Amino acid sequence: MIDFFQTINVKRFVFADGDNLSNPKVFIDFLNEQKYLELNSQIICFIGANKNQNNWYNTAVKYIKSFDKKTSFNLTPIRIFSEGNNALDMVLSSYVGLAMGQNSRAEFIIVSNDKGYDSVVEHFSSLGVQIKRIPICNAAKNDKEKSSESKSTNADLSLELIKNLKEQILQINNKKRPKKIAALKNVLKNLGRKNITDKNVDNITNQIIEELKRENKLSVDNQKIKWK
Repeated sequence: MIDFFQTINVKRFVFADGDNLSNPKVFIDFLNEQKYLELNSQIICFIGANKNQNNWYNTAVKYIKSFDKKTSFNLTPIRIFSEGNNALDMVLSSYVGLAMGQNSRAEFIIVSNDKGYDSVVEHFSSLGVQIKRIPICNAAKNDKEKSSESKSTNADLSLELIKNLKEQILQINNKKRPKKIAALKNVLKNLGRKNITDKNVDNITNQIIEELKRENKLSVDNQKIKWK
């Protein structure tokens, strides 16, 4: 348990609803983006009964240490053993009140998608306390969204690369263009030094050949290329 008598000088308390934070990396990204990974912030993440507190915390700390910059932080996981529907919500709200009683001048942030906390926020805001709720879905993107964006970005880059390489090949004099697929691979590797490697050259070459076939720019017979 956190000794809130020792946190009188804390400027910010961050109370995180672990039910929305199955992946600690998403939460840490949020903290980093919001500049909450500081020693004047006390971060408490409430872990539900079905989650492994130690694994969550160890993953979070390891991820923080992977950052290029040195980061100081106060991060404490608190395990909720009861499996009741509102068990975690009730405990989190109790800790908010406990911290507020010891340090009412601090800023209080509840990280959760659960709008049920809004009654807590509205009540104490009316009393002049700095308190707000931030949905984790808006604060940080989940892994699926990041993966989808990454795939989309990579696809866009690949299409642009194919387009540029194809145009450069067609700018070469017809008689000087590579007459074999192996030779075409070498030409493409030279044209796209920064993007083409031994691992992706076959795939890129095949894509370019297929596009040029559809455009009736070439034909291939037994690894030999005939330009039209």
